Amino acid sequence: MARARYVTRGGEQVYRPPFTARGVDFYGFVLPADIERLRADVCDRYLNEPTGGQTDFRPAGPYVLLVFCNLQSLSCSDPSPTEQGWFSEQEMAFWVLTVDQQRERLAWFHPYIYVDNSYAMAMGREVYGFPKSIAWFDLPANPEQADRFAADTLVLKEFSPQTRGTRQRLVEIRRTAAAAEPRTIWDAPRDMMETLVRLLEGESEFFRDVRLAFDTADDALHGRLPFVFLKQFRDVVDPDLASYQAIVEVSAHLLDFRRGHLLADDYEVIIGQYASHPICEDLGLSKSPIRPVLSFWVNFDFEIGSGEEIWRAQ
Repeated sequence: MARARYVTRGGEQVYRPPFTARGVDFYGFVLPADIERLRADVCDRYLNEPTGGQTDFRPAGPYVLLVFCNLQSLSCSDPSPTEQGWFSEQEMAFWVLTVDQQRERLAWFHPYIYVDNSYAMAMGREVYGFPKSIAWFDLPANPEQADRFAADTLVLKEFSPQTRGTRQRLVEIRRTAAAAEPRTIWDAPRDMMETLVRLLEGESEFFRDVRLAFDTADDALHGRLPFVFLKQFRDVVDPDLASYQAIVEVSAHLLDFRRGHLLADDYEVIIGQYASHPICEDLGLSKSPIRPVLSFWVNFDFEIGSGEEIWRAQ
């Protein structure tokens, strides 16, 4: 069946890909997690059960990557005359590295992701399937001042007819102690990966589970970083059904790696507990505060373009 041509509107917030992000300050905090919860409440729930077992995604290891990003510029890579210009974006997301057992490949999945820009939210959700929601952020101006990160969003503290949705603190990261050792600067992705692998070798159980990730991460940072999504839209006739549902994969491609380094300071992560946002329960994270296994910062540019449907509901 032929597909309908997309109708562009005035004030359109869903531009055509590919998209280019420049000046990305990427702060990553690796958190220990329960791998069985990641399997049941993330991989099975979002990627395996919707397909009736036609897919087999599993967590690559017992960890979650908590990311705060500041994107200086987000724009269409090949803009038409009606799509000139750019937007800035702030973002927070939980990343889970998955293994596609059937295709023997890695892909990152985002069970929770928040942005401060309605264009980023609309494009991410409608084009790719990022489950983006709107949030308010407090991010450091630069990595030298990386002492506090915060994200607020609208939540329901409990489920009841009397509960009103209110803006609350969802995630906060605080620096609790400064590092004494000198900072190691990364001028290339390979430098970054060598440092991270060397540090993880001291965490024997952790490293054994994520070795596959870091064996391939150098190639990914030089070129292809795959993401996988459950892309879906609720049906207008029967709200318990999806009018469209698919497992989608798309890749981000590194355009320029400027520099980065470990955040060797001590941090603690505090995650709010709300009925509408059961993050710790879903991701198998311990109750707050959580101490990251490691923390880092990198600055780069990337492009994200067209993807493919791995599976689509008929």
